[in-house]
Amino acid sequence: MRAGSLLVVLASAVSVCRPGESRAPQAPQAPQAPRERASAVAQQDTAFAGTLAPVQRVRSIGAGVARTVLRHVETATASPGYDRVVFEFAGDSVPGYRVEYTTKPVQRCGSGDPVAVAGTGRLIVRFEPAQAHDEHGSLAPAERNRVPGLPAVRELTLICDFEGQVAWVLGIAAPSEYRVSELTSPARLVLDVRHAP
Repeated sequence: MRAGSLLVVLASAVSVCRPGESRAPQAPQAPQAPRERASAVAQQDTAFAGTLAPVQRVRSIGAGVARTVLRHVETATASPGYDRVVFEFAGDSVPGYRVEYTTKPVQRCGSGDPVAVAGTGRLIVRFEPAQAHDEHGSLAPAERNRVPGLPAVRELTLICDFEGQVAWVLGIAAPSEYRVSELTSPARLVLDVRHAP
């Protein structure tokens, strides 16, 4: 038993000493609350490379497979100089998505009602195939419209949850670069928006 423990310690030390090589998988950690996950992810990053162009990833699901359910949305100011929005989904992977700025008026799907958000930039985040509700109902009202008052992300509003499409409009203080990444365990789409200079 001691020999096995010693080998694990030695393997970890060798992995830490060689930064260019891949490391062995880590032991599973205890689940974190969504706010703790957003904060922990933010602390791991030290550089920012973003875009103003649309970012898209298409995914389809097979017949009879349930749509991915959006469970939670979290916001945080991240360091250095950007805000983070985390969309957390049930299941193993993030659905297809498209993220882009729009200069057109924003409307709710179905009704066509206009939607206004704080800030001069409007960043649309669409997920498909997805839904923001399950058999128990939809996201809580507090989850559907948030005013976090962050330096870049001023407001988030759910504008569509219909026929396999989920869409949000993010009110951005001023249009600025953003980047998109995917995380697992749980499945998350992470959107970082740079603070305006």
